[in-house]
Amino acid sequence: MRLRVTVILATIGATAAIYAVVVALFIRPPALGWAGFAIVTIILLGLGALAPLAFERTRVSAQRPAAVRDRRQRLLVVADSQCDETTLCDAILSRLHGPTAVHLVVPVRVSHVHFLTDDEAEERRESERLLSASVALLRQRGLSASGSVGSDKPLESMTDALGAFPATGVLLVTPPQDRSYWLERDLLARARALTTVPVGQVVVRTLAA
Repeated sequence: MRLRVTVILATIGATAAIYAVVVALFIRPPALGWAGFAIVTIILLGLGALAPLAFERTRVSAQRPAAVRDRRQRLLVVADSQCDETTLCDAILSRLHGPTAVHLVVPVRVSHVHFLTDDEAEERRESERLLSASVALLRQRGLSASGSVGSDKPLESMTDALGAFPATGVLLVTPPQDRSYWLERDLLARARALTTVPVGQVVVRTLAA
């Protein structure tokens, strides 16, 4: 995303610079004209910086799912990093029927405009914390559990995981609506459109709740 913004701004800036040179050499506008030109350029640069927000950030295509080689149940869980690990594990266990391997993916939770900054370390640490605590708790409860930190796009994290983990089911774990992450809008319907694997959703409380 940052690369996309950089390319957009560089293109607008280069175009404006070339136009300014042409205008200066052949038109020679008064000072008021240059002021107007500067205002238009600033507006265009601002629109260029915000342009990526006008389009859905999550652009994913369903990958070829990993082949299922036996009849063992495998549940892929995609959970928000703000979920409480105890409640998360309880929700997972309540949906298991018989021996099931669980793979937990925790996407990095970032804000609308976080792509303008360079530091995502804190958000990644939050995802790693939930992942480590939840996998350990699931193993304590007798489950075969593994996990990974996803990207900042929940659906992309899901499809990436399906390419390596032969899931027989997917569970999306999200916070209550008033604490919901902006990328979770219509998440269930969009997830179901990306895979033939059954996808369910459960809402759990967050650490701050």
